[in-house]
Amino acid sequence: MSWLDRLRGGFAKTSERLADNLAVLFTAEPLSEQALDEIEEALIASDLGPATAARVRERLASERYARKLDEPGIRAIVAEEIEKILAPVARPLEITGFPRPHVILVIGVNGSGKTTTIAKLAQTFVDQDYGVMLAAGDTFRAAAIGQLRTWADRVGVPIISGAEGGDAAGLVFDAVKRATETGIDVLIVDTAGRLQNK
Repeated sequence: MSWLDRLRGGFAKTSERLADNLAVLFTAEPLSEQALDEIEEALIASDLGPATAARVRERLASERYARKLDEPGIRAIVAEEIEKILAPVARPLEITGFPRPHVILVIGVNGSGKTTTIAKLAQTFVDQDYGVMLAAGDTFRAAAIGQLRTWADRVGVPIISGAEGGDAAGLVFDAVKRATETGIDVLIVDTAGRLQNK
């Protein structure tokens, strides 16, 4: 699977939101200034961010007379622009030599896909014959601990977890200590995805 294929797959949620937001915009051809503005707003609403949305809008504006820009065409341009943005910094995630464990702290707001990403990372590292351990550092929600435990069971890796409302920092400290003692190569730590107003 190519890097671009993985990138496109990783943006599935954004792509779905984008498709929903763009579905009503294709009435005029070529795209009008108003349609370009609405597409830019849809991109921002789809979590692509203002700078990326502006970049895509500029590209669409430059190509709107040269070819028909339907929803699949716009989605392709979005993917191409994201690839251009990420290509200079993209590199494989490599586990460094020592000290071990290599700790990956996964952060993000609720619903951003942290738990699923953790499971995918864990499976990838297991497939590469690394010893993997998960740490349920989101002690804010009991459901988060349960979800991560389910993924740990599915992937076949140990998990360090505590009680709901427990000390997350202490739990992570214990996880690093346990991973070190047992020769784990990669420790992946989940975190609480709270916004500042919570």
